[in-house]
Amino acid sequence: MSDIDNIFDRAASGKSLVKKREALTIDYVPEKLPFRDEEATALAQMLAPVFKSTRPSNLLLFGKPGTGKTAVVKTVVDRLKKKSGEAGIEVTVPIINAKLANSAYKILFEIAEELGLNREEKKVHFTGLSMGEATGRILQFIEKKRMHVILIIDEIDSLVDKNGDDVLYSFTRANERMVKGGFISLIGISNSLTFKDKLDPRVRSSLSEEETVFNPYKVEQLRQILAERVKIAFNDGAITTAAINLCAAMAGREHGDARQAITLLRVAAELAERERATKVEEKHVRAAQEKNEKDNNVIVIQNATTHTKFVILAITKSKNGNTGEVYETYSALCRQAEQEPLTQRRVTQIISELDQLGLVSTDVVSQGRYGRSQKIKVTVPLATVKDALKDDPMFSEIID
Repeated sequence: MSDIDNIFDRAASGKSLVKKREALTIDYVPEKLPFRDEEATALAQMLAPVFKSTRPSNLLLFGKPGTGKTAVVKTVVDRLKKKSGEAGIEVTVPIINAKLANSAYKILFEIAEELGLNREEKKVHFTGLSMGEATGRILQFIEKKRMHVILIIDEIDSLVDKNGDDVLYSFTRANERMVKGGFISLIGISNSLTFKDKLDPRVRSSLSEEETVFNPYKVEQLRQILAERVKIAFNDGAITTAAINLCAAMAGREHGDARQAITLLRVAAELAERERATKVEEKHVRAAQEKNEKDNNVIVIQNATTHTKFVILAITKSKNGNTGEVYETYSALCRQAEQEPLTQRRVTQIISELDQLGLVSTDVVSQGRYGRSQKIKVTVPLATVKDALKDDPMFSEIID
């Protein structure tokens, strides 16, 4: 235990570089959102009809991760609640993250919780109701109480990918049924610019009455965002300008993702503090980037479907890496785990999806007069794959 005690002793006695650590988390929303005034103004204008007790249009916000969509929505909603309260107008704004909720029914349950419906007799139980009954109880409650509801579904594309658009159809058509009063408007936040293409045309037309696109931040914008965040989060002189610039350059080069840049800052600070450095330097940012890339790959593999995990494992065990051999290895692993293998066509689709995620590479190799063959290999270290699968009981026995 002496090693553990030494770690804690060093942490307790070492100089802290960070004065407000929560300012380096992805959930932190600063008072000022640089470079998003235009989007925030547009959103406020779209929500303004609530002050006349009129339903605002449904709205879709698009943009890659880390472009400020959720932060802008939360900032504008906070102002809306404050101003509507001062005006004596009651507005209810449930904010649901579809990715965290993980299922359409869980989303309905959380909406019911936020609305206060689950304090009533005809509540939405955690399980046991049909989707139609749960949705009906929510809409009846809104109508009965004549509530003004602005429902925000973050990562709405995750809901549609996993469960289809039936829930969205019900909510976008709900106001036609509310003859006694009340309304519900829907704001969907999506990381996918092609999200609308997956929707039924009837849902698409109702859901996207208004649209706003959040463009990725440029490197110079990220640098200024980080400089502002550093003032809030770090002690004076605790980070070099070069380290800030490198964080902005790395995040801007890839996706223009402010969350990624801030996460990079946080991890770099943690690494610097562990080695008891006097300030965060470029070397700490580079080490943080390397660590984040490994951690991200572990998370993606851990959250993959069971058969996607089998495919990844099959590729690591394949000697030649061609499609046929990978499928044979995959099928053998499935049988070993008493699982029914998917078709070869579906496995090929999974490999293509993994290629897009950057977890595998698929190169076409010439075999002379025998034609050409696809060579598949995992692009992440085997240790990362094993680390991601070790706690899954289905794989713990077969990863070696």
